Amino acid sequence: MSQISELPIGESFDSNLEICYEVLLYLSSRMARLRTGEAFEYLSGDPSAEAKIRDWCDARAFTLAVCERLPDGRWRFVIQKGETPCLT
Repeated sequence: MSQISELPIGESFDSNLEICYEVLLYLSSRMARLRTGEAFEYLSGDPSAEAKIRDWCDARAFTLAVCERLPDGRWRFVIQKGETPCLT
């Protein structure tokens, strides 16, 4: 079994909305509920989701464990919460 398939997925969100500030704020609030190491599954119908979610994860130090195009054209992401960086 792969390490990715063993990630504990704490929550899931399925949306056909275009990824915008409100959607990213919602995703951020859902990620905040997770413990370090847990993962969140996000399914998106936004055709430009891949670049937006990659950038969002990079900016927040989340690990994008899975990024795949589904047969129906939607995107599936599994995002893992890491350690919160210490800001000084």
